[in-house]
Amino acid sequence: RISLKTGSLPTHSIESNNNSSQIQNRDTKMIDQVPPYIVEDRRMLSRVASDRIRLTHIVQPGSRRTGCLVCCNAPDSCPALSYCCCIDYPTYIVNRVDSSRYIYIRENSLEFNNPTMQAARGSCCGASLFKLAVRDNVTVMYFDDEHFDNVRDSTRGCNDCKTFWCGGRGEQVLIDSRFCFGMCKRGRWPMTFVPSCCPEVCCPCLVEAELWVDDAKSAVEAITMQRDSARERMQE
Repeated sequence: RISLKTGSLPTHSIESNNNSSQIQNRDTKMIDQVPPYIVEDRRMLSRVASDRIRLTHIVQPGSRRTGCLVCCNAPDSCPALSYCCCIDYPTYIVNRVDSSRYIYIRENSLEFNNPTMQAARGSCCGASLFKLAVRDNVTVMYFDDEHFDNVRDSTRGCNDCKTFWCGGRGEQVLIDSRFCFGMCKRGRWPMTFVPSCCPEVCCPCLVEAELWVDDAKSAVEAITMQRDSARERMQE
């Protein structure tokens, strides 16, 4: 957060603000001059400008936190020690994974990255025994997707307490599509419906998306607002 104090501004600050305003006005004019990109067969893929994708919100992803039993990080040269319950992954891979997370709300879709860890390239059957690398898991969901119905705060109860003891990744936002009074979720062929109590780990056919955010309430409001706005705009 940046706190602003009242008073006179230095001359160079005023000039910088004027330059920023001129650049912003110039970019706005460029966007107005660029024709829109229209996809008649699927209107939701259309864009305001044909040469860019407009971002409406950037949601702060959740931070990975370790439990109280973790006392240190494994050395960079021996990540296998992280299998011990009191030792976390090496610091370099933890920082890289955290830096790779993002959640973008675009004009017509939601894009997010839930990265994981994997063995880096090496000489042992193509993999390294001593280095880890980031594996990106990027998902793009357009707002007209039939599974983009329910966006809700699915944060576990007593999240702060459980995070202190067992660790956590922040608050959870769940996107799915339910029917039969919420008792079933939609899935992929050949299992097109799944009981709501069945997790995705037990049923790969289940279609749902999990987002780990810093503030689930504001994230749900932003995603829902942009989804509804995009659907109304495409129907015009």
